[in-house]
Formats: sequence, C-alpha cells, structure tokens
Amino acid sequence: MSDKAVLEINLNEEYKIKIENGNQFEDSIFKDIYNEALKNIIEIVRHSDVNKDSKYDDFNNIVSFTGERGKGKSSSMISFRDALIGKDSSEHKEFFIANKYHKKNLREDYYYQSEFNDIEFLKSKSFAGIEIIDPSLFRGESLFEMILAKMFQKFQGDIKKNDCDINNDDKRNLVKHFQNVFQNLQVINSDRKDLYKKESIEVLSKLAISSNLRDGFKELVKVYLDVFEKNKSFLLITIDDFDLSFSNTYSMLEDIRQYLIQSNIIVLI
Repeated sequence: MSDKAVLEINLNEEYKIKIENGNQFEDSIFKDIYNEALKNIIEIVRHSDVNKDSKYDDFNNIVSFTGERGKGKSSSMISFRDALIGKDSSEHKEFFIANKYHKKNLREDYYYQSEFNDIEFLKSKSFAGIEIIDPSLFRGESLFEMILAKMFQKFQGDIKKNDCDINNDDKRNLVKHFQNVFQNLQVINSDRKDLYKKESIEVLSKLAISSNLRDGFKELVKVYLDVFEKNKSFLLITIDDFDLSFSNTYSMLEDIRQYLIQSNIIVLI
C-alpha cells in the first residue's frame, strides 16, 4: 500500500457525499479518521462486553465525527458505518484485516479478558443499522420517536417481502415490544390534565408503565437484534448534520442520554 493518499475530484460531484468501501480506506484522505474511529469502536465493544450485565449504562458509546462544513464529516461517517455493517464482505474486510490494533494502542483502564488481538475480537461481533437520521428534516418529531419509526419502517419493509424468514411468533413478539414502547411514549407525551381525569388506579398504572420506557426500549433493541437482525451484536444509530438543528439540540442530547446509552447500541454523530 502507498503511504500517500490520492484525492480524486469528479467534476459536478465535488459537493456531494462520497462513499468509500472499506478496502479503499488505507489509501483515503480520511485514513486517519477511519483508524481513530475503529479504535473507538473497539473500546466501546470491549467495554460493553465486560459490562453487559451491569444495570448502570454509564459508559460512552458515542463516536463523533467533527469538523467545519464541507470537510467530509458525512462522507467519512457514512463510509465507516457501511464498512462496520458489511465488515465481512469483500468490499470492506480488507480494512479490518489490515488494521492490527493491539491492547497497547488502547487506554489502560479497560479490562481485557480475551487472548486475541483487538481485530480478532471485533470479528466475533456483528453490526446492524437503521436508515441514517437527519435532524434538519424533523417536523416536530423527537429524536427518539424518529429512531423508533426508522426501526419499525425497516422491520415492516422486510416482513412484506416474500422471502422474509421470520416466523409468525417472532413477528408478533417484536410487534408487541414496539407497541409497548410506543404506548409508554404516548403516556409520557400526553396532556397531564387529561391523564389525571382518569381513575386513580388507571393513572398510577400508566405512570408506572411510562417510567419503564427506557427498560422497554432496551428490551425492544435486544429482541430486534436477536430476532429481526439474526443475532447481531450492536445496533448502529447514525445521526447526520446534528449541528444544523439548533432548536432541537438539547432535546436530542436528552434523548441520547436517557435512551441510547446502552450496551448494545453504538451512536455515530
């Protein structure tokens, strides 16, 4: 491989997002970005593996792609996302084979129980994704609502295909989890005055259910990955142009803090 990156500019496409395959990463001008992102992913995956049974989700599972406008944040983030999801395919696997990050490359405060190097460890993990979320297109929806919608849209689209191999029991189970989460969300977003007009026991019941929204979503993601995504390890949630939706920034950060800091979720921003 060359130690120089080649910058190719296609006329009339210079301002468009450029998606690269993982096999092109080593010769890309974003090579360092991809390598740093990979190290971050390995840290997150290892930490998640060690703390998967902990009831406290207090770790950082967010990888940020930062820079000025037009510097290639979206291009590098989406390319990296696609490479993670398809890391075993012929278009991407060379990047993961070429990178030999060992324990010494990572922070000392992480626990390592595997005798394999980091890339070998990563090979045992798999990643699923939903459609990329663009907050600038929101029309009153919250980030959490949009994530739910994208997950259900992907599931619904798949079950309509003739070659869908999910059995009916699994379909019903997953739909039930979607319904539970959405019902909890409805209670939280409902008018408090209307809620307190109901019978006291019904109100207390609904309040108890709504307080479990985080746990319900965690269970939904688990079932979604196991049943629909065929036992994938992590759900990748990718948010593009996060900085363009200034009015929604605080609420989006709150949604991330409350619902997305989970051991089987990785957020790319």
